[in-house]
Amino acid sequence: MHFNLDWWSFDQWLHDDRPSEAIWLAFDQQELIGLLAAPYQQSPVAWLRAMAVANGHSAAPVFAALLARARPALLACGVEQVAVLAHPAWVDDLMQRVNFTLYNAIITMRKSDRVVPGLRQSPAADIRPARPDDIPAIAENDRASFDTVWQHSAASLAHILRHVAHFVVAEIGDRVVGHAFSDIYGGHGHLIRLVVDLASQRRGIGEQLLHESLRYQQDVEAYPFTLNTQIDNVSSQALYRRYGYQLTGEPVRVMHRALREQ
Repeated sequence: MHFNLDWWSFDQWLHDDRPSEAIWLAFDQQELIGLLAAPYQQSPVAWLRAMAVANGHSAAPVFAALLARARPALLACGVEQVAVLAHPAWVDDLMQRVNFTLYNAIITMRKSDRVVPGLRQSPAADIRPARPDDIPAIAENDRASFDTVWQHSAASLAHILRHVAHFVVAEIGDRVVGHAFSDIYGGHGHLIRLVVDLASQRRGIGEQLLHESLRYQQDVEAYPFTLNTQIDNVSSQALYRRYGYQLTGEPVRVMHRALREQ
């Protein structure tokens, strides 16, 4: 089994009056042998949120059949590719066997002390809680800052805002120039995303957002502090290292596959 549900649940993808557009099941006669959850979230990329194969069945043919069944529905929604966090090892192996290729890798960084350093320069932006009417600007900054695979749609961001523990924006005048959101998992604080629009970078706004996110995690007595970032995002890693974050664990590969490929 592989689950990467984030802030969603299976119930949110089920309907009383029609079949789910997100969940497909594989049967051998009357026996349920496989599951695939790939919800459409108004994005050209669908993440594989859940996969499961019953004991005694080969994963590759079951998954290939599920993906083939889901493919027309996803294409009809405008989805161009599917992506997955290839963890644990059986998922990585399976993805390679069904023609997924490496897209990038995610690293985890951990801050083991409780110190929140002071800002190194005067604040360039105001930091405040995010509001629903900020979502269009947040989504635009997300699109400008990340490749398609990493982007959150406006619908996804609105959902995250309703469920995540801490979501703030950086504002200059009346313009939202950055955002960050964090959550608490099993008592530890996890920074999920930090974005500053390209025109506003190198002004210390990313540090402001990180500082505010850490301050919140400290206030709710979360510990330790962790985050994930792309393995090639060296500029963000430099900021995180200044705040005491260090690499921990092994990188997790991100695999993807174009849906129009047979």
